[in-house]
Amino acid sequence: MRILRLSAVITCSALVLACTPSLAPRVEDPFIGNWVTAENASITIRPDTIIQHQPDGESTTLDQTACRGMFRFVHGTKSRQDLTGLVPRQPELRQRISDILVEQSYPVAELNCDRGDQTYVLLNDRQLLAIYRDGDIGAIERLARR
Repeated sequence: MRILRLSAVITCSALVLACTPSLAPRVEDPFIGNWVTAENASITIRPDTIIQHQPDGESTTLDQTACRGMFRFVHGTKSRQDLTGLVPRQPELRQRISDILVEQSYPVAELNCDRGDQTYVLLNDRQLLAIYRDGDIGAIERLARR
C-alpha cells in the first residue's frame, strides 16, 4: 500500500512537471551592444534607439524625439544588390560596398531619422558595416564589437 501511494505521488508530480509550459528560448538580437570604429568613435545599439559616441565624449541619442517624430528602427534581411543600391549616385562607394559584401544576403538594422538613413549590416558576429545616407550623399564605416 505504501509503495502504491508513493508511486501515485511520483506519477502526479511527473504529470504536473510535464504539463508546465516551458519558456521559449530567448533569441538574442545580434545587433544589440557596443560597436567601435577604428577612429575610436562608437555606437550603442539598443532595441529601440541608437546612441552615437564621439571620441571627444559627446553623445547623440537617435530616437523619436531627436528625429523630430520621423523615426523608424527595424530589423530584416537585405540582398547584396539592395545594399549596394543604397548609393546609386556614388559609383566608387558602391564598388567599395560591393567589395566588402561577399554573401548574397545579410541581416540588417535600418534606422530612418528625419532626412537621414543608417543601415547597419551584420557581416559576422563581431563586425558591422554602417551605411550612412543623407539624401543622395552616402558614407560607410566599419565597426567591431567592443
